[in-house]
Amino acid sequence: MKNISKFDYLKQQTEKINKLFLLNKFDLVIEKSKKIIEKNPKQVTFYNFLALAHREKGNFSQAEKILLNAIELFHNEQSLLINLGSTYRVLMEYEKSEKYLQEALKINSNNINAIVNYANLKRDVNDYENSITLYEKAYKMNNKIPTVVINLAAAYQIIGKFESSKNYLESYLNENQEDVLAHKMLSTIKKYEKNDKHQTMMLSILEKNLLSEIDRSTLYYAIAKSYDDQKNYEKSCHFFIKGNNTQKKIHKDYSINDEIKLFNKIKKIFENTNFQEYSKDGSNKNFIFIVGLPRSGTTLTHQIIASHSKVHGIGEMEILNKFMKKNINNENFNSIFKNYLTENHEKIKSFYDSYLSKISFIKTNKNIILDKSPLNFQWLGFIKILFPNSKIIHCTRNLKDTALSIYKNAFNINSIVWSNDQDDLVKYIKIYLNLMEFWQKKMPNFIYDINYEKLTENKEEEVKKLLKFCELGWEIDCLNFNKKGPPIKTVSITQARKPIYKTSVNLYEKYKNYLSIFDKIDNLKKV
Repeated sequence: MKNISKFDYLKQQTEKINKLFLLNKFDLVIEKSKKIIEKNPKQVTFYNFLALAHREKGNFSQAEKILLNAIELFHNEQSLLINLGSTYRVLMEYEKSEKYLQEALKINSNNINAIVNYANLKRDVNDYENSITLYEKAYKMNNKIPTVVINLAAAYQIIGKFESSKNYLESYLNENQEDVLAHKMLSTIKKYEKNDKHQTMMLSILEKNLLSEIDRSTLYYAIAKSYDDQKNYEKSCHFFIKGNNTQKKIHKDYSINDEIKLFNKIKKIFENTNFQEYSKDGSNKNFIFIVGLPRSGTTLTHQIIASHSKVHGIGEMEILNKFMKKNINNENFNSIFKNYLTENHEKIKSFYDSYLSKISFIKTNKNIILDKSPLNFQWLGFIKILFPNSKIIHCTRNLKDTALSIYKNAFNINSIVWSNDQDDLVKYIKIYLNLMEFWQKKMPNFIYDINYEKLTENKEEEVKKLLKFCELGWEIDCLNFNKKGPPIKTVSITQARKPIYKTSVNLYEKYKNYLSIFDKIDNLKKV
């Protein structure tokens, strides 16, 4: 065998490990990176591979440790600083993220990777003006990098500048027709007429049969949306069923029983709790939490309340949900809430302070913070203890319309896996209803139900009642939220930019001949 130089050997290994990383074979990346570092401890690239593989596996503390140790060895190594800053962003440690990303930019202010990561941070903390400025800078440096174009187009969608987003996406797709994420993003903001060229292009890509399962499912949802616009509900249904079935294959090990066990665990924690003991405290920050099933009107409700002059809407931030998911299986954590005593006050306060520190990076001089994360309905008992001053808005909607809207829309691939199977979706709705009934009985008058159908029928009256519950004075801007409402990151990115409308009421009737889920919901109501 011909001897190769150390340089060529390391180059080969870099290429091999990069391929493994792109194939999501993270255990192999970790194993091979460790071996190379043992023999060649001065190779920065493999520390990055090692940390990023751990991060992809969800081992964030391990990734953090690897990067911090590597930075000790390689001072001012920009790639390590960028990856550490990016890791802290994912962990929602925003101050730490900014610190390391700014350090990276001091070394080279034109490093496009550092610029994009810093733009991502600004986007995550709702600083869209600076985020777009940074994305635009990166785009001018290199408009061929997919993540740059996609993130820039997404940022314009979030702030409601759909034409700008459309221009970037269409220009990009002229040269990158195989990028299904760009197609999906364009489909979100585009209104399809018959014989639409973009629809034809997406169908053509699908026929080539060269897509990964994730890309295939993404394209299915985009095509489904195009047929929905054209009022071809049978074909729309055909494609979003395919999208869901493909995602079911990706998550073949998922079981709805995990959700059932979680909900039962939560009820067990609070079965003997008297929530009347948790009166208001003297906090200078007040919180409003909007909860409910996805697609039940939570984004619309957020836009209405966030348009009030005294309220700062932070949108759908996963801070509380991630914190709870991380701790819910820790019995010591649960016992603090289950057996809440005076001596646990400091521990409770530390959790409150932790949440506050994460949202404090979002600059505002307003004292009322509006947090819209629908699945926070799971955590209402914890919220009542952590934030006794808070208001809870629970969004409800015709369950058939809600189920349809959940099932036919594409969410983050790992976010609500129960939505990809009609039986699982119905089971989830059942346990959601059961848990909400539990909370309503345990905490009467703490939760305000706002109904989507009533809101569309009697806009002004329902908005006034909603504001009264939130102890907010009437402001006409709350009714005209579509003219000045805050940015939107959710699936409702276009709908919630419109005035309140009725066309989504009883939408399920257009699909009732093609889906069995509606009969299952009828049976659910009879139980």
